[in-house]
Amino acid sequence: MSCRKNIIFGLTILNFICDNNAKTILGSVSTTASQREWGQFITTYCFHGEALLNYTLNTTGSTPPKLYLFLNEDWHDALLTTSDCQHKLSKSRAVYELKGTNGSITISHYKQPRLWNILYADSYTCDVDRPLFPGESPNYIAYKIQLFNPDALGNPTEHFGDDETGLLRFYQMLILAYFVIGCIFVPRLHETLKKGGPMQLVLILLTISTGLQALGAFTMMIHLQWYSTDGIGSPFLELLAEFVDVLSQFAMLYMLLSLSLGWTLGTSYRFSHLQIITKKPAARVVGVMGVIQAVLFLWEQYADREHRMYHAQRSYGGLALVFLRILLAALFAWNLQSTVASERSALRREFYKSFTKCCMLWFLCYPVIVVVSWVLYEYLRYKMITMAVVLCQCFAVAMLYKLFLSRSLYWEISALSSTLPLRIDKNFGMKAYS
Repeated sequence: MSCRKNIIFGLTILNFICDNNAKTILGSVSTTASQREWGQFITTYCFHGEALLNYTLNTTGSTPPKLYLFLNEDWHDALLTTSDCQHKLSKSRAVYELKGTNGSITISHYKQPRLWNILYADSYTCDVDRPLFPGESPNYIAYKIQLFNPDALGNPTEHFGDDETGLLRFYQMLILAYFVIGCIFVPRLHETLKKGGPMQLVLILLTISTGLQALGAFTMMIHLQWYSTDGIGSPFLELLAEFVDVLSQFAMLYMLLSLSLGWTLGTSYRFSHLQIITKKPAARVVGVMGVIQAVLFLWEQYADREHRMYHAQRSYGGLALVFLRILLAALFAWNLQSTVASERSALRREFYKSFTKCCMLWFLCYPVIVVVSWVLYEYLRYKMITMAVVLCQCFAVAMLYKLFLSRSLYWEISALSSTLPLRIDKNFGMKAYS
């Protein structure tokens, strides 16, 4: 009864979540910065239809400030320009002069959503030696810019950029699924862990990884909910969500290492045997790769202007992280293959093969989906990568729980049938042993 009340409470909370989404940028622009970079970058946004840009300035400056809008494909070409400032700015598709301290700009209509890069420049940006006329001085302007896409009624007052549309609802449904499944299975899983057994550590590590993944999703949902109301959200929460996701991957790495070395499957192994694993060459390799992964994660966050989960295609650090995941998958696949080849028990071989498939899905789904995403429109890539990776990892975790709690493999491998309080039958129903 209490579980049902919790589910109803969760549904009630989600029912009150609204869909007003926007993007707000606070900052400052200056003539000096625009001269140094041949235009000062402000943000990237995916517009569609009759979109709107609202701006508020603390001053109009002594020379007219202008916003240059580049389509993403033109922006990449502009970044390659190293010899001519005017040539770089000429690649913009639209130029808007900011008149007055407040105003609105209607963005050009395109049939398909397009990614736009917004750049600030003024009269001195490309002409450093231009003489100052009476009353003129270099600009230094503090600004607030709000970007809006039209809603279903055509009013440009709501919605995320099209590259983010649907993510808030996705995370809401994901958290609801975690909540419902947790209410149903967590009490029984707790009973299983209390009974102990040779698979206890594996189940603990898998549960920690799942809990961290759920925490990361919940943190991201809070950020997106705040973002939907003020267009800013919480960059700290977004970064925290990605950091928690990395910790979840480390927990999966450690579990994979444990089983690939044949640990936790014998009745004589306990937590005190951590030293056995740390002395293995594979453990040292994983430790080194773990440090490399942490360094690459920091590099990726530093290199990218916008902290986002699953954005490997946007920076060299992210691509290096993807390559590292492939190396880790190959390392553990080779190690597990060696374990399977030397294993005499047919049942254990079957266990290792099923376990390998689940773990390869966990590690390789991200690189594979990133590659596949290149056939999609650019504005669809980020949200499709995010949704697909999260769903694949959740599916891999579900299959691992099914494998560890299945009657045949767990019963025979553990050789401790008295410690098994529940099983999952062929219809995925969880039943208790008496």
